[in-house]
Parts: sequence; structure tokens; C-alpha cells
Amino acid sequence: MPVEVIKLPQFALIKQYIQGHIDSGTWPAGTRTPSENDLCSIFSVSRMTARRALQELADQGILLRTPGLGTFVAEVEPQVPNLEIPNIVEQAIKAGSYSRRILSLGSMSAPVEIAELMHSPADREVYRALVVHLDKQQPIQWQALYVNPELVPAFLKQNYTKITPEAYLDWVAPASATDLQLEAVLPSPAQRRELGLTAESSAVCMQLNHRCWNQQVVRNYSQLVHPASRFHLGLDLRYSGDSA
Repeated sequence: MPVEVIKLPQFALIKQYIQGHIDSGTWPAGTRTPSENDLCSIFSVSRMTARRALQELADQGILLRTPGLGTFVAEVEPQVPNLEIPNIVEQAIKAGSYSRRILSLGSMSAPVEIAELMHSPADREVYRALVVHLDKQQPIQWQALYVNPELVPAFLKQNYTKITPEAYLDWVAPASATDLQLEAVLPSPAQRRELGLTAESSAVCMQLNHRCWNQQVVRNYSQLVHPASRFHLGLDLRYSGDSA
């Protein structure tokens, strides 16, 4: 079976070019990068394409854009310890008690907010899956998953009875980077219904916004919602034996 070769868009090639110089040490922190006009000449692209490449790298904290001065390689911020966000679905899979319910699977025009998060033009087609994840037949998480069809063209053709959508994505287009954001939200009526929540128990849910990249392209964006009462972040501080 022939291997399908995915051709990266021009803005992604520009990002690879800049990232390569940074990773090799050729352009250390503080180095001024080629301007939009310079990149237009080097890659024979429009200024809009060059601007998108620079802006996306700036959004990732790799470049610093200063009006009137230019674009520079950003200082590497010191790494600080982060609390690990538990993956309750993975925990259920390891325990052998996991199952899922696919609510819908299809294509749609990307809403403006989703298009911006996926760095794609508004109204471009995306694939969307709505999934309820269960542990011991009890719903633990509602998910809206938006997928880049250019990276995963066969996403809608899968059954997902023996593999999770994320596992399929990782197999077809492994994630090279991820972005996470955790926030408290009020569940929608549909989310409350699918999670089996009563009005009294559903005042607050935790929503994990999860974006995965494949090289320089956004592979997928997920909204993962589950009741706050079932979510624990950090160490288990409950008494578990004699004190030291």
C-alpha cells in the first residue's frame, strides 16, 4: 500500500526554517529573525503567509515581536515543576473498566473560535467527534474532539470500538507538542444529561482544553468536561499510616 505524503503548507515550512536555526544554536536568544519581507523573498510567498508563520511562533513563545523593531528569538524561560493533570480515562483503561459511547462523528465547518485555536481559516472543514467516556459503565467525561482532516484524512472511517480516537490520532500523526488549559465551567444541559448529573450536583465542572501539534501543524483540539467532584489535582493528602 503506497504511503501518502503530506505536503506542508508554506507557512509551516517557514516555521520549520526558523525553528531549525534556533534549535541548531545558529540563532540564539535575542537574534533578530528575517523580516516578513525577507521571508517573502526567500520562500516566494505572500506577506500574509510570512506574517502567519512569525505570529504562530510568537504565540508559542518562541519569538518575540516588537512593533517598530522587528522579531527576535525569545529567551528560554526556566522550567518550573508543574502539577500533573490526571488522565481519568487512561486510568480507567489501565484498570480494565473503561468503555465509551460515540454520540456523533462527522464533518463540519469550523466555528470561528475553533478555527482560531487550530490556526486554520474560518469555515474550513474539520472533523468532530462527541464522545462520552465511562468507567464501570458510569460516565466520567464528556468530550468534543476537533480534528484536522489534512493530517488525519481517514478519521471518520474508523469504528472506535477497540481503540480510542486519541489512540488512533497518535498512531497516524504522533503529537510532537501539546497545550493544556484547565478551567471551571457550568455544564450545558446536554453535557449534564450525558454525564448523568442532577441539577443539584452539576453546579461546576472542570474543562480541560487540550491541543495537540504534529510538527508545526495543529492536529486536534479537545474540550474534556467532567464533574469537579470527581477531579483531584496534586498529592493525595489523606491519612494513610503512622506519621513520620
